[in-house]
Amino acid sequence: ACSRQVFAYDAEGDELRRSDDPPSTVSAIAWSGAEELATACYGRAAFFNASTGELRQSLEWQGSLVSMVLSPDGGIVACGSQDNSVHFWRRSTGEDSEMFGYPTKPSALAFDDTGTLLATGGGEAVTVWSFRRKGPEGTRPGTLDFHVQPVTTLAFAPGSMQLASGGRDGAVAVWSLRRNGRGRRIGSESLEDSVAELYWRPDGSALAALDAQGGVTVWPIGKS
Repeated sequence: ACSRQVFAYDAEGDELRRSDDPPSTVSAIAWSGAEELATACYGRAAFFNASTGELRQSLEWQGSLVSMVLSPDGGIVACGSQDNSVHFWRRSTGEDSEMFGYPTKPSALAFDDTGTLLATGGGEAVTVWSFRRKGPEGTRPGTLDFHVQPVTTLAFAPGSMQLASGGRDGAVAVWSLRRNGRGRRIGSESLEDSVAELYWRPDGSALAALDAQGGVTVWPIGKS
């Protein structure tokens, strides 16, 4: 994404198409399956056919969306908002809800493989919401305290209840979670700079951290 346009490229780097101008600068993009692309900006989250550019769904919100994540089945879209909240929609019905109370803009979001846990970072704590049964509405989230500066990135291990969190303080933590969003820290490491991204090996046996200076550190991870 660049300003108010989104570009799609093939594996050789050739441009396939570019989107029509959205209503404002695109702040986040994500794939929903192989043929659908989601974008977030001020005023809406939108879903397009990646091949034709056809608008499939527009979910309106009168606020600035700064981050976005989709559940694995594409049925739920959650966005961090400029007003220090997380707003989400159930796409099948268009129903929406919101979680308030974050100290800063929630820029780090991650769903687990089942789509029932949403980890969010909008401050120093990691807040984990459960979408089981009728949640997260009317439920209390799990809170994971360790970082001393805002959380910058979150990543669930594939097929696992292990969550990795990275912060502006350079700390990386690995958590073992329960289905209600509560959990315990099972390991931690520290980088010399802010953590920009975290990536798990597909089998969950290693975790890679990218720092703000472009350095990459990899640790082996045991099963909890």
